[in-house]
This record gives sequence, structure tokens and C-alpha cells, in this order.
Amino acid sequence: MSHTKRYFEMLGAAYEVPSATDRFDAFLDSAIAYFFESTENGTLAEDVPRHHGTDDMLDTHGARISKLLDEALRREISLEERFHAVLKVSARAGRVTGNAAAAQLTGQGFPCTLDELPLDTAALGEIRKTLRAPAHQAQDRIILANVEAPQIRPCLALIQRPGEADDQVHVSLSYIDWPPALMGRLREAFGLTASESEVLEGYLGDLSQKEIADQRGRALETIKGQFKSILRKTGCARMSDVVQLCASIAFLMRHLPERANRPAAAEWVTPKAGLSLLPRPGRQLAWYRIGNGPRPVLFIHGYLQGPFFTPAFIDRLNEAGLQLVAPSRPGFGYSSPSRSRSDFNETVVADALALVDTLGIERLSLCIHQGGASHGFRIAKALGDRLGAMLLVGGGIPIDETRHLSHMDRQTRFAAIASRHAPSVMKMVMSVGLPVYRKRGARAFLEKQFATAPGDLATLDDSVLFTVQAQGLYHAVEQGGEAWVRDGASAMADWRADFEAVNARQMWLQAQDDPVISAHQVAAYLEGRPNIGCRILPGHGVNILHTAVDAIMAELVKLD
Repeated sequence: MSHTKRYFEMLGAAYEVPSATDRFDAFLDSAIAYFFESTENGTLAEDVPRHHGTDDMLDTHGARISKLLDEALRREISLEERFHAVLKVSARAGRVTGNAAAAQLTGQGFPCTLDELPLDTAALGEIRKTLRAPAHQAQDRIILANVEAPQIRPCLALIQRPGEADDQVHVSLSYIDWPPALMGRLREAFGLTASESEVLEGYLGDLSQKEIADQRGRALETIKGQFKSILRKTGCARMSDVVQLCASIAFLMRHLPERANRPAAAEWVTPKAGLSLLPRPGRQLAWYRIGNGPRPVLFIHGYLQGPFFTPAFIDRLNEAGLQLVAPSRPGFGYSSPSRSRSDFNETVVADALALVDTLGIERLSLCIHQGGASHGFRIAKALGDRLGAMLLVGGGIPIDETRHLSHMDRQTRFAAIASRHAPSVMKMVMSVGLPVYRKRGARAFLEKQFATAPGDLATLDDSVLFTVQAQGLYHAVEQGGEAWVRDGASAMADWRADFEAVNARQMWLQAQDDPVISAHQVAAYLEGRPNIGCRILPGHGVNILHTAVDAIMAELVKLD
């Protein structure tokens, strides 16, 4: 397929996202196909574009699509807020009325009789029970009801007997979705294992025990045992009670004020704990102090993990008498952007030196994380005699397209090539993708990032590790996608001269299962170089910063 055809297919796919946000993944696939002849081994198309500057036409399309997407998301939220089906059931008149949303959900014309409502028998029985009860004794009930037209849809039903309407029962119906975020909350609330959570999700999806067993490839007796475990952990006598309990939690999560229901890590806001601001000419530099020890180490963060650490890691820093001084690069977190793409690298270095001077640090070591490697070596070169030793955690090396791309996961491969050859494509993907993932949530973004890395994917089940990773994501996109575009281009530039100019003692800790860059390729690049050590740590991946704490701390204390 020609470059021109791939270009217009990508553009067409981008324009489809505002009409249905679930089409973003198809757009991303087309953007990847724009560059690669084969997405399996990272073979670049012979006519791959090499626009080192901006593509004004593509930037214009990207801005237009972003506006369309923002409008579509606002309309979607508005529709979600309006979609609240309410039925009013009168015992005296023997009829049911409903609002437009109720008519849409049930497919029923109003008024009608109670028997004409397409609700399951149990739900109708609960409504009749509430109608028969004296008004002063009627209690609000939340139940799971099935709307059986035109297809069976499980809904939450809130049954109420308003005090001002003795003759009426009000039924509020809300369609239930069991997304990963809600299932995660249920799993956490009940203390379920991952397997039990999947069984519960199947049951909530109206599957029988046999259907769940067949779907999961397990023996029926195994599934029955997991049902018993779910009952024991939830304190329920019957699975129908478990369903009502889950429905109640879902109802609360949907109807309480949104901010009250979200965990702190679910807010797309960069944390401010430990944050300081340093005025710069026409800008500001945001930086974090992690730990309270007397020995400072300059920490140059990667992309997603950012300058955030688990409480246990911070405790270890304090015990070792260390503190990490972590500047946010221009456009990340609360640091002002660089004035242009062309002066991004220069601004990063100038910010770091200004911070070190302001803090009065005469000599310090560096800890450099993943995609911060190119910046770290530029800063190290500029520090000159003030530089101590260096620790690199999952550090990157100058990228060679012919050797390194095939070992990257597809998304990293795309980001690398788009940043190097067509930054406007990268900017469009970011500007279209960020609103989509703000809606889907941080977990969905990280699951996509770790799709080919089972070990990293498993870290999302640890609430502490998930929190710091989500915070790193927010830090990377606090001001939009432009900073990511500039940073990616910097990492993909040829920074071999900066690497060669630094003679400080270095230790590299590389994750064996890192899908971003091959640990063995890094080791091969470093082999034979004086004053450089390298260890490959098995069992670790992209999240090595948070999962290899013992190894990292052992090297941090050695820095001079």
C-alpha cells in the first residue's frame, strides 16, 4: 500500500473516533501501519515518511478532530446524565407511567398495566410487595431486575414509596455495566482472588455455573468451589444476595457524587505532595524532594513512572540518609513548557543546573530512569567536575532503527519512529488518545501499555503500585500531549556524543523482561566500556523502578 493511501486511511480512522470513542484502537492501528511494513518484526516501510519538523496540514486536522472529540464526549456525558428511567406505579388506578428514558429502556408505551412491564417475575413481585405495604412501613429497596425487551438487560431497580404519594411506588431503573474498574472495586471490597473475581463477573453476566466453567476451561466442581468461596467472603447465604450486594455497590458508585467515589489515583491530576516551584525566566520549574536524608541524588525520571515512589521506597531512602531531587521536565507535571520544540533539550539542562545551584549542591550523583537517559547524560556532561557517580534504572541507549526496533513492543516502536520521523503523527495520536483514555480511566491505559508484558500487567493488581504508576501517567500528560512529543523526539535523537563525553562511574540495572528495550542489547552496547557495570535483573519489566527496590537501594547507597 502506498504512503499516500496509508496517510489517508490513518486520517479517515482519526475522524471516526469522535463518533465512537471505541474506534480509537482502530485509529492507533492505522497510525502504526502508516510507518511499518510489518508490525510483527518492526520492519519499516520503504517509503516511511521522514518529516523532522511539523506537518502543518496534519496538525490542523488533529486540532479539528480534538475539538470534535471534546464535543462528542460532552454530549455523551450529558446523555448519560439524562438517561435515568423512572416508573410511577399506581395501586389505585392500576396503571404505570414512565418518562422518555423508561420508554427507551423498556420498549413499552405508557400508560400501561404492571403486568405489561417487561420485568422479570421477581422484580414485579418486589414492586407489588411495596405497593401492599403501609406507607409508613415501606422501605426503599435496591434489587437486580431484568428488563426482558427487546433483549434481557440486567438493571438496578430502586423501589421507593414516596411519603407524599400514598398510592404510588416509584421505580428507578439504571442499566448495569460491570466494567473492569467496578469489578476491581468489588474484588477489593470482598477480598476475592483474581479467579474468583472472574467467576463472579461471569455470574453477574447471567452465565450459569456450567457456562462459566466452559468459558474458563475449568472443571464444573472447581467453579462450584469458587462459588462457595464467594459466598463465604461476602457473608451471603445465596448468590442472589451476592448479586444484590454487588448491585448496591454499583448503584452507590454511580449515584453518589463522582469525586466522592473515585480513589485518589483515579483523578487525572498530578500530585503536589513534596512539590516545590523554582522561578525561571518567563517560566517555572516544578521539582519534588523524595526522602529527607542529607545526601542528595539528582533523579531524572522516565516517561510514565515519573518522580513518584511507594511509601516503602521512601522509608528506605530515609533509612539510608538519602533524598532524591527530582525536576519535572518542561511541560511535564507543573513545569512550564519550553518555548519551542527546538530548545527543549537546552531548557531541560538549564533547568537542572539552575535547581542544583539554587540548592547549593557542590557535587552530586545522578539516578536516571528509563526514557530520561538522553537528558541525564546531557545534564551529566554539563555538570562536569561536579558530577559524582551514576545509577541507571532501566536506562535507554541511543536507538538504532535497524537493530533495536524489532525488540520493542508495538506501541513503543510506533512512538519511537513517530517521534523521530513524523512528530505531527505522534501529536495527533496523543491529542485524540488522551481524551479517550481520560474517559476509559488510567487502568485501561496502563493495561494497554502492558498488554505484552504479563509481569507488568500483574502489578496493576497491587493498589500501591497501581497508584504510583497512575500518578506517573498524570504527570506525563498534565498539560496535554505536546510535552510527550518533544520528550520522545529528544530520546530518539542521536545523543551518542553526550554518552561518550561522560566518564563517571556508572551502574546500569536492566529489567530482563523490559518490552521497551532489550536488556541484552543495552548490555551489548555497554560491553567493554571502562568504568561501567551492568546487571540484568530477572523477573522485572517496565516497572523495575517499583519492583526492584532492594537492588536499586543497594546501588543508591554506593553513589558518591
